[in-house]
Amino acid sequence: MNRCPAALVFVLALLGGLPIVAREKEPPHTDAYREGQRALDAENWDEASRLFGRLAGKPGEEADAALYWKAYADWKRNLKKESLDGLRKLLASYPQSAWADDAKALELEIRDGKGARASTAADVEDEELKLYALDGLMQVEPEKAVPVLEKLLAGSSSARLKERALFVLSQSDSPRAREILLRTAKTGQPMSLRTEAVKTLGIAGGRDDLAALAEIARDTSAPFEVRAAVVEAYLISGRPEALVALAASDPDPRIRGKAIEALGAMGALSSLRQLFATEKDPALRAKLIESFGVAGDVDTLSKIARESTDPKIRRKAIEGLGISSGAGPVLRRLYGELTDTDDKREVIESLMVQGDAKVLIEMFRAEKDPGLKRYILQQLSVMDDPEVTRVLMDVLGEKP
Repeated sequence: MNRCPAALVFVLALLGGLPIVAREKEPPHTDAYREGQRALDAENWDEASRLFGRLAGKPGEEADAALYWKAYADWKRNLKKESLDGLRKLLASYPQSAWADDAKALELEIRDGKGARASTAADVEDEELKLYALDGLMQVEPEKAVPVLEKLLAGSSSARLKERALFVLSQSDSPRAREILLRTAKTGQPMSLRTEAVKTLGIAGGRDDLAALAEIARDTSAPFEVRAAVVEAYLISGRPEALVALAASDPDPRIRGKAIEALGAMGALSSLRQLFATEKDPALRAKLIESFGVAGDVDTLSKIARESTDPKIRRKAIEGLGISSGAGPVLRRLYGELTDTDDKREVIESLMVQGDAKVLIEMFRAEKDPGLKRYILQQLSVMDDPEVTRVLMDVLGEKP
C-alpha cells in the first residue's frame, strides 16, 4: 500500500493521534444551547442531559453538538448505554460533523472502562511519544515495528493506543501486519478491540481490506457487535452496494436495520428507494422511512405520506419530513390535503420540529377545528419566536 504521508497524518488526526485543526468559528448559540452549557458548568448532569436532549431532537446547526453534550452528560450520570447510543446516533446522522472526532474519542474513553477519570497530561504525552515512535519505526524498519505493535495489542495499553496501533498496522505492506490485523478483526479480545479492528479495515479501504470485511459479513455465527462493526466499516469506506446487499438479504433483521441507517447517513437515495419498493417487514419499512428523513428525501417522504394506506407508515413519513431540511412548504400542503385528525397532528408536530413558526401561525389563524387549533397553539408555545409571543398575547386579550 503506497499511502501518502499526508493521508496518514490526516487519519491519525481523526483517530486522536495528532492535534486537529480548530473548528471554524461557530455561529452564535441559541438561548437553549447556552442554558445547557450553564448546566454543564454547574455539573448539573441531569439538567444538561434534559436540555441538550430536547435541543438534539430539533433540526438545526446545533443538533450535532447537542447530541455530543447529551452523551457526555449521560456518561457523567453513569448511563453508559444511553451515552454510547447517543454517540452512535451522532456519528450515523452527522458523519461529517465537526463533533465527530470528539464523539469517537469519548466513545473510546467510555468503552475503555475507566469511568469519567481523565488521563493525566503525562499519560497522554507518553502515549503520543509511543505512537510517533511506532509510526517512524514502521516507515523505516517495518519488520521491527510489527512485533512491537503485536505485543502492544496483547498488553495492557489503553484502548486509544491500541486502536491507533491497529491503524498503523493497516498502513503496512507487511504480510505479518496484515495477518495480525485480520486475526484481531476475527478473534480479538476484548470485543471492543475486535470491533475497532473491523472498522480499521474500512478506514484502510484497500481491495484486500474490503474482501476481509465481506468474509466477516458472511459469517453469520460472528457476534452481533462484530457484524454491526462491518456495517460501520462499509459506511466509513463508502460502500453503498455492500450495505444494500446486507440490507436486502442478511438473515439478522438487526443488521439489516443498521445497514439501512448507514445508507441514510450516506444519503444513498436510489438504494433506499430500491429497498423500500421490495421490503415487506413493517419494522424495516419504518427504518427505511427514518433513513429517508436523515437523507432529506422530501420527495419520497411526501409521496409516502400522500399515498400510503397504512396510517403508521403515513405518519412515520410525516415525522421524517419533520427532520428533512426545507420540508416546511410540503408539510403545509399536506395539512390541507389530509383529512385524518391524527395525521394533521403529526404534521403540526413536524412543523414544530422544523421550527417553522410562521407556517404554524398561519395554520392557527385559519384552523376552524377547536381541538386542532389548541394543538397548534400548544406546539407554538414551546417555540422561541417574537411572532409566537404576539399570538399568545393576542389569545390572552393583551396588546403585544
